[in-house]
Amino acid sequence: MTAMRRLLAFILGTALLVAVAVWLTDRPGAVTVHWHGWRIDTTVTMLVLTIVVVVALVEVLLRLGLGLIRAPRRWLAERRARRLAEGYRALSDGLAAVSAGDKRASHTLARRAEKLLADPSLTGLLSARAAEMAGDAKAAEQRLEAMVARPETAFVGLEGLMRLALTKGDNARALDYARRAWALGTRAEGLAPILFDLQARAGQWAEAELTLTEARKRGVVAEEGVGRRLALVLTQRALTVENTGDKDAAAILALKAHQTDPAFVPAATLAARLLLACGKPRKAAAVIEKTWGLASHPDLARVWRDLAPTETPLARVKRLERLIHANREAADSHIALAEAALDAGLWGQARSHLMKAEGRRPAAAYGLLARLEESEHKDEAAARAWRTKAETAPPGPAWTCSACGTRSESWSAACPSCGAIDGLAWRSQSGKGQES
Repeated sequence: MTAMRRLLAFILGTALLVAVAVWLTDRPGAVTVHWHGWRIDTTVTMLVLTIVVVVALVEVLLRLGLGLIRAPRRWLAERRARRLAEGYRALSDGLAAVSAGDKRASHTLARRAEKLLADPSLTGLLSARAAEMAGDAKAAEQRLEAMVARPETAFVGLEGLMRLALTKGDNARALDYARRAWALGTRAEGLAPILFDLQARAGQWAEAELTLTEARKRGVVAEEGVGRRLALVLTQRALTVENTGDKDAAAILALKAHQTDPAFVPAATLAARLLLACGKPRKAAAVIEKTWGLASHPDLARVWRDLAPTETPLARVKRLERLIHANREAADSHIALAEAALDAGLWGQARSHLMKAEGRRPAAAYGLLARLEESEHKDEAAARAWRTKAETAPPGPAWTCSACGTRSESWSAACPSCGAIDGLAWRSQSGKGQES
């Protein structure tokens, strides 16, 4: 369509010129020009033709002049465009080399991208990664700092600085960078767990709770993992408040932790103990019963016994049977009932439960069997044999860190050895978790 229009315009223009030329030829006329003593005699047609030629020459000269003036600028623009294209190509290839772990290529391409693009905020990520691979942490930090200055790349820069600080073991600076990156409001799916962990390690439990709540709103954490972590934070906050002497406030926090994750044994144990201390044994019993059906534990059994310290041994057996009803086959249920039966002198019942627990809790079962032999038959030799077996049996479950393997007698939010948050799990030395 455009070509047709141009052709039509050319035809019309040519026709118009021919018509004008014919018209002038039919009417030749005469023109005399006097200028500074000069006299020029010519026809009208020749004058018009001369004017057209002069105008055309002037236009050609003007175009040539403008072309010469603009040539350097055009050349510089083309050169700049070529450098940008080559720079972006080097940037792209360099990031690919970093992903492939090619240290030499990433370093070479990073330097080329820096030279061609001359914008540290654009090349910072590649340069920082290349510097990290080369072991130059200082250069990597400088490149990332340049990225922080640019709003579009600030998050990437802060996240990179945070990871550098973590590599150097500087948790305080890592926490500062993580908090600043989180404040930018991006989805940042991998940042929330790191920020939570750093806040927890720093003992900032209230801030860690806010991070989890905000992460849930942004939809950047798996919903099934939030409840457990919130329960952990609330339990630790309850322990901190308990140490100040405010048992009522601590009980509220512990109960909230239990309601957040009823299967979390430390929360249930602490909530039941604090509720009992606040004179609320019924609420404490309800907490223990709910958790026992999900995850039995010796600590829960101990708090259950404390609910009625003045009851008779036989009454305790009956009350304990009510507790274990929801989880009768758990090893802890058999051990707890066997111990209560021994106190009540129910030898047959005690032996029956110990035989069922022997395969899963050998050390605890053998110790109680020794006590049974002494109490029922007064057989010291048999009791000594059971104690010997208990001493050589594999140790029972304990709070064990999944990160460093340290075994602890009591639960804490952070591993007492390596500081891992939520690292302690109730399991045996063989690595098996809580038995149901």
